[in-house]
Amino acid sequence: MTTAIATQTTWYAGLIKPLAKIAAKVAKALAKLKPTRNPGGKGPIARLLTSRDGGPVRRIVNGRQTKYTGFFISVKAGFAQMPWESRRGEKPMLVLAEASGRVVSLLAQPHRLEIFVKEQRAPLTYFPDLQLKVHPSFLADLRAGIPFSTAALAPSQDEPDERLVTLIIEIKDDRDRRQNQPRYKKKLELAKEVYRSIGIEFLVIQRAEDIFAGDVRIASSVVSWRHTAVSQMDVWAAEKVLRPSEKAAAEVVAALGDGPVGWAKLRALHVRRLVDMDLTDVVSSTSSVRLPVHNSRKIGVRY
Repeated sequence: MTTAIATQTTWYAGLIKPLAKIAAKVAKALAKLKPTRNPGGKGPIARLLTSRDGGPVRRIVNGRQTKYTGFFISVKAGFAQMPWESRRGEKPMLVLAEASGRVVSLLAQPHRLEIFVKEQRAPLTYFPDLQLKVHPSFLADLRAGIPFSTAALAPSQDEPDERLVTLIIEIKDDRDRRQNQPRYKKKLELAKEVYRSIGIEFLVIQRAEDIFAGDVRIASSVVSWRHTAVSQMDVWAAEKVLRPSEKAAAEVVAALGDGPVGWAKLRALHVRRLVDMDLTDVVSSTSSVRLPVHNSRKIGVRY
């Protein structure tokens, strides 16, 4: 019995020793991942590379993909195509941001961040998923632990668009294996430090914890009609009804032509930030609609 226990102890010791060496090597490698000057000792410790046209720097959709990918044509991105590569993560995030009254603009794959680190010739490269221009209260809600989808559909608080905050978001699916890789975690930490140094906020959004199917359905019921044609006459008609005070959605729809066309125009005006609908519940005839205040960056009608 004593011999068996001794043999087992020796076997475990032989197993733990190489694992400890591997852990030490990983810790040593991560310790070297510290921002430094680029090769040559001059210049910045990191740089942001954007596209010439101001759009996404990386087009995800190509013939080599073996998973669902696609484009989301966003009104808040100047009617440009925003690429997505996760129908459970990135796509619903784009829908929620498009519907939110506190998100003014969005851009998928906004830039490439290169971070120069010690003892590594090639820089660490990071492509963020989404860049948003948001009201401060929206960021405050996210910092307080409110799920992204809930914060996105919360009522606008009439904050001036001049006080917008730039927010970089990394969207994580629960099945993403990289989340448990020390090197990848370290890269995100370094990216957060770089963004903070230039006044940009950085958050990691977990799909299971921050994106709720019910909220996505509400946002989709509005965003699906974002490309409906609206004229200046429609804008004036909505303003005439809402100028005294907020009204039920049915009254605004009646002023916009009633029926399906009126509902489509109301939803399109909301996405353009020309009216503000209550999205905390399913949109119905009794949903409140009002004119937003301080919306200097509203999206005008197109002919």
